[in-house]
Amino acid sequence: MLTGSKTTFKVRQIVPDMKERMLSHSGLHSRGRDMFGLRCLPGECVLQRAVLVRKKLSAREGGGWLAGTLFCTHFRVAFVPQDSQKPDDNADPVLLGDHDVALASIEKVVAVGPSRTKLVTPNSSLKFTPEELVLYCRDLRVLCFLFDRLTPETQAVEITYSIAKTYQPLKPGTILSFQNSALGSVEMKQFLSNRRRDSQMNWFESVADWERDLERTGATGWRVSAVNDRFEMATSLPRFNVVPQKVLDTELKKTFAHFNEGRIPRWCWRHPRGSDLLRTASFQNNIYHEKDDIRNLEALLFGGQQQCVVVELAEDMPMPADIQLAHTRLRALCLGDISTSVSVPDDKWLSTLEATRWLDHARCCLKKAAEVSCLLRGGHMTVILQEPEDRDMNCVVSSLVQVMCDAHCRTLPGFQGLVQKEWVMAGHRFLSRANYHRDSDKEEAPVFLLFLDCVWQLWAQYPSRFQLTGDYLLALHDSVHLPLFSTFLSNCQRERSRRSQHLSQSYTPVNGWREVLPRDTSQDPVDPPLPPVWDWSLQYSCNRWARFTHPVAQPVSSQQVLNGNLNTHPDSHKLSDGAPGSVFLLSRGTFSSPSHLLPWRNGGGSGSYRKSHRRAPSSESLPGLERVIKAWSLSEPSKAPPGPHDPQEPLLPLLLGPCVGVWRDCYLRGALQAQAFCHPTPTSMYHPVDQLAWEVQQLRDKLALASTGHTAGSTKKQESRRPDANLNQNTNNGTFLFSAPRPSLAMARGPPPTSAPPRAPPPSAALPRLTGRDSSKRTFLFGHPADTRPDQRYAPTPSTRVPKNNGPSLGS
Repeated sequence: MLTGSKTTFKVRQIVPDMKERMLSHSGLHSRGRDMFGLRCLPGECVLQRAVLVRKKLSAREGGGWLAGTLFCTHFRVAFVPQDSQKPDDNADPVLLGDHDVALASIEKVVAVGPSRTKLVTPNSSLKFTPEELVLYCRDLRVLCFLFDRLTPETQAVEITYSIAKTYQPLKPGTILSFQNSALGSVEMKQFLSNRRRDSQMNWFESVADWERDLERTGATGWRVSAVNDRFEMATSLPRFNVVPQKVLDTELKKTFAHFNEGRIPRWCWRHPRGSDLLRTASFQNNIYHEKDDIRNLEALLFGGQQQCVVVELAEDMPMPADIQLAHTRLRALCLGDISTSVSVPDDKWLSTLEATRWLDHARCCLKKAAEVSCLLRGGHMTVILQEPEDRDMNCVVSSLVQVMCDAHCRTLPGFQGLVQKEWVMAGHRFLSRANYHRDSDKEEAPVFLLFLDCVWQLWAQYPSRFQLTGDYLLALHDSVHLPLFSTFLSNCQRERSRRSQHLSQSYTPVNGWREVLPRDTSQDPVDPPLPPVWDWSLQYSCNRWARFTHPVAQPVSSQQVLNGNLNTHPDSHKLSDGAPGSVFLLSRGTFSSPSHLLPWRNGGGSGSYRKSHRRAPSSESLPGLERVIKAWSLSEPSKAPPGPHDPQEPLLPLLLGPCVGVWRDCYLRGALQAQAFCHPTPTSMYHPVDQLAWEVQQLRDKLALASTGHTAGSTKKQESRRPDANLNQNTNNGTFLFSAPRPSLAMARGPPPTSAPPRAPPPSAALPRLTGRDSSKRTFLFGHPADTRPDQRYAPTPSTRVPKNNGPSLGS
């Protein structure tokens, strides 16, 4: 179609011929390939295709464009490169290829024309033929596909509408259509039923799994209770919970009513120095405590230890609504708003990033986990994480504490077992927080993604102490947005059990909860078997998931001198003056012993509480705890000589502004493409990314010519500088926004070739100007990362004065 044509294309409904095509494709061989080279999953059918398409490769993929064929099925958008090798038809199917994206992961579909961009919806109409197709994904990826001049116009239009028609469910609750598309066929069900689970990780689904963890950590005095085997005591707790040995099940049943949702104190992990980590929900108010109840409740809290510290998280940690707001602002900053074409100038980008408060929430979680880790290393006490519902921030802090203190949790099987124990089995509301059905916006909050960001911060500061890699964390982050796994599609173990067994439950006063057959099974949707997310070979190719772990064991780095943020050797501050039976509250970084902390120890009030047989804690016990928690924040650097790291010492993070950086490989991987399409560029000009690369190269050439006339001394001075020095430095805070391209890259040789008609290169005497765009508001922030060592961190001397407003840095 000629440029400027006003032909309007309307959205086509799924007509009978398309339905027949879907039915005919569903009967094809499960491992067959069509004539264009796409290997379909069992039961998958192709809705539309477009030939002679180029995909924009990210910097991690090498940059440039990759030619191939674009497909739209009723499950995914697949791109098959033209030079790809034919896969083995006898090999196991992979849900998504290296260049594929699931329809459920797409958030926006944008068509780019000669002089404008258009957000395409199921009810949209296009007045131009798309030259480029941009897919904005929920996992912050931005996929760009360029249609060639020889691509039939009908294919470009039809595949754009097919994606816009199928990626978004017509009504909430229809997400099962995506699951059935990928997993609902008979062949796929049979294939998934024969999959074997990873035997190296702990699934925490049986008594033996919990006992194995007790034996691994050396936790004595604890046992695995099956009192909640049928979810009669607490519907959101797992079947098996670890409680003190001296508390019998008959006595344990009476304690569930004293806590919100019946979530009693349970054991999570034991520190090598003898402290135990527990988690619990808040106490129920106005509950009458019998003498036997008091004895059992305090046995749960102390767990055989002499002292107990309750860490209140409700006042110190961000709320789920705060996390959701911060993540929404972060997405808007990284991807922009295509409907309003708003972009942030370079000199305000870092301040806008700080205003999202996402990094503040990460610092808060890391700081609280570091406090708990320092308490546990003191030894011989129980530290209880308390949250009103025990299903959000308790999961974050308890998991971070174990990652900091337990080297096993920094391995791939150990980390996956940790997520199983503290998130999946503990009843984190994955389904509600992810809001897959788009029917409960008030419950949506990416709490698990905040935890992954905190783990990445630790990995970025201590890369040699982790077996898992950044690629693994990125893959797990992306899998959360793919509603295909049982790990993220339920809110508790009870819901997963009901889904897998196709049984419902009814409650009777005599028998409690009992499994019964559904009344009308014909009305229920047919749910396919959902695999766990840990089956990585089902989701990624061998080359992809082989990069999830380090190929060789990393050497243990020597102890570093910290920058006045944390002190890892507070051994001189031992807790020795605490009275037996003392209970303290840690809130807002300070210790206290309020009378209302344990309701049954409150002597006054309504008279409904009984006094405990233990004495109240004395205020003289507080200085010992204060020293333990404050020692790690001293400004004195560690005086210990360099040597091997003590395995009992936690990985305490650096929390100053420059040390908590942006997870660039995750949040900023689509920023350049997203901002490039915020302002439409005429077809007579280069692509915005190519234009920027050309301008940078022109500047580099001018600098090289100017340097030839310098003296020998000045030449040596120039050579001592880094060859890839940044050309776009923020003068306000000295933060480099993007690195200059290396001479070996393709962009250093000029703009990469595209399928558009040949265009005259810009004159060498003057830099080209982008028409229709304000040159003072160009926002191209990020390029190829510089060659920096991954273990380099900002670590000034203790005498260095840090400015009051420490802006964040871009993480490597």
